[in-house]
Amino acid sequence: MTVWEKLEILGAAASYDHSCTGTGFKREAPASFEGRRRIPGIYLAQTADGRCLPLLKVLFTNRCRYDCVYCVNRASKDVPRASFEPRELAELAMELYRKGVIRGIFLSSAVARSADYTMERMLEVARLLRQVYSFRGYLHLKLLPGSDPELVRQAVRLANRVSANLEFVRRKSLALLAPGKEKRILVGALAQARRFKLEEELPTSLTTQVIVGATQETDYDILRAAQNLYRQGLLKRMYFSAYLPVNDDHRLPPKETPPPLLRERRLYEADFLMRLYGFSYEELLGPGKNLDLAKDPKLSWAERHPEFFPVELKKASYEELIRVPGIGPRSAKKLLSLRKDCVLTTKGLARLGIRVERALPFITIGGKRPARNLSLFSL
Repeated sequence: MTVWEKLEILGAAASYDHSCTGTGFKREAPASFEGRRRIPGIYLAQTADGRCLPLLKVLFTNRCRYDCVYCVNRASKDVPRASFEPRELAELAMELYRKGVIRGIFLSSAVARSADYTMERMLEVARLLRQVYSFRGYLHLKLLPGSDPELVRQAVRLANRVSANLEFVRRKSLALLAPGKEKRILVGALAQARRFKLEEELPTSLTTQVIVGATQETDYDILRAAQNLYRQGLLKRMYFSAYLPVNDDHRLPPKETPPPLLRERRLYEADFLMRLYGFSYEELLGPGKNLDLAKDPKLSWAERHPEFFPVELKKASYEELIRVPGIGPRSAKKLLSLRKDCVLTTKGLARLGIRVERALPFITIGGKRPARNLSLFSL
């Protein structure tokens, strides 16, 4: 099997992991190389500052000892199997990097033989890239469940980001759909990575992924788990992956069930509110509940809390401003820096990046409700 045939199989197999994207929606990057109109395994990842980064996103192998019910690579599934050799994958990645086709690499893997065996081979790819080929691009390594702590330490040293997928946030969901995996081991890998990162003062970031819609887990369950992990310092962020029905099994939703993409989007919005706006999961929804699909979580919260509004833009604190629909952290900071010396108008608010139509029902300016069609002086 050629390296390109392997990439065709293992690039496609990696597409179900969203831990390297910024939105939860994967986009294949248009790329050509040596006469090839399409290169499998190349995706655009959105960075925190809004840039799109082309990554080689690939599994080291899709030969797996686990039989996770939801997984396209489960041991009992009849699919084409392939594995790279460490040097051939490192050389392929470097060739794509030098030609400018990719800016980084996201390397994950199924668990062949054992976690330690597979993790060591993935680390050999990383060592070749960093120490032999002087690769200075972005590198994301997946931590395999149950890997030896020393292998986790090496991954933290070599990678810009490491991740350990929880898959599900409740133990009974793992027991049902991922026999052989334990939540304490998965969370333990993140805890080990955090400890090594702090001990060696490394900038490596930590992430995880959960699957949405394959079980009866609610958005409340998922957001509670996310916030607990954030509070423990175990994550930079959590990624949410709408379940794609790739297997027939009575424990899963029927294959004709559409992926819950809107629910995935609402979870991302709620996650942003927790990480960047100071909301807690208890404020966003109640036990056993899912987020409202018809409205974004911030608007839904605002409509449920009329006692908080209206917010007076001339006097409100930063914490109060960012709870107003249509006002984000950046526009709130601009407003705070300008409002002492400027006359606030709806036209000026729009120039600050505030989504005025969303904000108008929840704000006052000098004690008065702004008119919806007001077009006055700029700031």
